[in-house]
Amino acid sequence: MNWGKKIAADSIKKIVNGPYDVTGVLAFKHGERMCHETAIKLFGALWHKADRVFFGKAADKGYGIKRLCYLEFGKSGKCIHMHFVAQSMIDPKAFSAILNVLWNSLHDDTAGFKNNWITPIYDKQAIAEYVTKEMWRFRDDANVPDCDHSNTDIAAYASFDAEARIQRIANHVNAELLEEALDRIPVQMILIRQRIEQRQKEAVAKDRDRRERMASSTASLRQYLSQNF
Repeated sequence: MNWGKKIAADSIKKIVNGPYDVTGVLAFKHGERMCHETAIKLFGALWHKADRVFFGKAADKGYGIKRLCYLEFGKSGKCIHMHFVAQSMIDPKAFSAILNVLWNSLHDDTAGFKNNWITPIYDKQAIAEYVTKEMWRFRDDANVPDCDHSNTDIAAYASFDAEARIQRIANHVNAELLEEALDRIPVQMILIRQRIEQRQKEAVAKDRDRRERMASSTASLRQYLSQNF
C-alpha cells in the first residue's frame, strides 16, 4: 500500500471513530487560478481566526477546534481547495454557518456561501471516504498543510465561558450573513448527499467494468492457450 492510500485508510478510521460532527469545503472564487502558496496561508488564517473566535486568548496556549483537513485539487488537478471534518462546541448547524461566514469574509478570493458547503455530518463513513478521496495523490507530506488540531485537554470544549464566546462570535460574525449561511445548510446537505451517492454509483460501475474486462481477458487467454498448446 502506498503512502497516500495508507494515510487515507488511517484517516477514514480516525474520522469514523472520532467526535467529528461537521464537514465542509474551503473553496475559492477562482480555484484554478489561485496561487497555491496564498491558498495555504488563507487556510491557516481561517483556522487561526476560528480558534480565536471560539476559544479567545486560550488559542494562544494551544486550544482550538478539533479538526482534520485534506487538501484537494479537483478533477483538473489545478483547482485547490480544502475539505475538513471538525468537532463543534455549539449546535453543529450554527457552528457550520459561523465557519462559512468566517471563510466567506476572510479574503476577496474566498468563495461565497454557495460553494463552501459547510454542514453537519449526516453519515460519518460516507463523509470520511469523500473527504479523503484524493489522498492517493500525495506520495509524501510535503504538500499537506499543517491545519489539523487536537486538544490534549478532553474537557476543553466545556471549560470556557459561554457568554464570552457568544460575544466574540457577535464581534466577528455579521448577523445577516449568518442568517444567509444558516438558510443554505439544508439544501447543501442534500447536495452533498447526492454528490456522494453519485460517486458511489460511479465507483460500483467502474469496479463492475474492471471485473468484466478481467473476465474477458482471462477467457481470451484460455482460448488462445487451448488453441496453440
